[in-house]
Order: sequence, then C-alpha cells, then structure tokens
Amino acid sequence: MGHIWQLIERGFTGGIIIAATLAGFAGFLYLLYQIIKRMRPRKVRQEEQRILSHRFYKVSGRGRAAYLILCLEKALQFYKQDFTAWEWFLRKLWSITNNPESNWIDAWIDSIGGLLPGEVLTKNNDRTVSEEAEKAQTLYTQAGSAMIVINTILDSTYTMVCEWSPNTSAHDPDALHHIDKVEDTMKQFGIPLPSNELIRRLLSEQKNSSFGKPFDGLCFSGISKGK
Repeated sequence: MGHIWQLIERGFTGGIIIAATLAGFAGFLYLLYQIIKRMRPRKVRQEEQRILSHRFYKVSGRGRAAYLILCLEKALQFYKQDFTAWEWFLRKLWSITNNPESNWIDAWIDSIGGLLPGEVLTKNNDRTVSEEAEKAQTLYTQAGSAMIVINTILDSTYTMVCEWSPNTSAHDPDALHHIDKVEDTMKQFGIPLPSNELIRRLLSEQKNSSFGKPFDGLCFSGISKGK
C-alpha cells in the first residue's frame, strides 16, 4: 500500500512540474508577443487601436450598409429632396438588409450598379437606357449640388458591398474606411448624422462577425415614418 502511495505522490509531483513548465512557456510566449507588439511602428499601433475602438467594428456587413443608407436619407432630408420621388430607389438600396437568397450580394450589386450617378449621368447615345435609369437620372439632375454628397454615399456603399467576398469578416477594417469617408463628407457640408437612437439600435441588434442575418432594414428608414 505504501508503494502505491509513493507512486501516486511521484505522479502528482511530476504533474506539478509539467504544469509549471507549460505555464512558464505560456508566460514566455505572452511576453514575447507583447515585446513584438510594442516594436511595431507607433502609427501602426495607433491605427490598430482606432480600428478596434471604431463603433462599427463589431457590426455586421448588412448593418454597416444599413447605416450608410441612413446617411443617404439624412442627406436627402437636409437638401430638401422629394423623399417620395426617391422612395423606389431607397427601397432597392434597403433590399440588401432583408434578401434571404443565397446570391443576395450579387443580386443587389446587379440592381444598383446600373443606377449609380457615374453610370446614368454619362452620356452615351449608343446605349439603351432603362426606365429606372431614366428615373435615377431625373433624381440626380434635380438634386443639383447635393450630388456631391449623394454620390459619395452611393459610391462608398456600392464599393463596400463589391469588396465583400465569401470569407469577408464584418470586423475587417476595410469597410470602416467607407463609413469614415461618408461621415467626414457629411460633417464637411454640415449635414447631421443619423440619430443616436438609430445608431444604438444598429450597434446592439446587428452585432455579427460576418454579413449578418436578414433583417427588416425599413424599420430604421424614414420611408416607414412617411418622411
């Protein structure tokens, strides 16, 4: 019996030694990681911190697109555009939030790409223009100088979605650049950003490390409020 207890005691002691060794190695790796992390250029560290602290860092792809569409609606209201005339176009934009189909990204890109300002305002007499493109052209023409902001928002939203790929993570920092660009443009022209209440809802309801599940984006939109 005493021999058995000696074996148990030795095994227990050996386990402690192994655990201590592993703990020491883990501590060494952590220390090495911290040293390498601090050796990076200051600008790199600052940019990483800016990205990690960005309020939309943990928001889904659909949620980020929804925010940019809200920014467009605020710009339209600021420039006193006919919201009713824009409603059909806004609904096409909002479809990115609730399309459950497997090819929803490509479907949205196909439906919006031909309606962008750069497409419909480029004169080409040899090209057949669709009825929707003509309607979009009318909206852009009537918007006048407001198109500086409108075009920035539409182009940023479309480019962000085009950059998505099957392995895209919503936490990827690239999309945050488009959000920052839109916000900077709006601030430059004195246009208020979407309300804090709507932003808080997006931040809390649309947390996802990827594109996110379909949701009713129109409940955030001014369309549902008759604006």
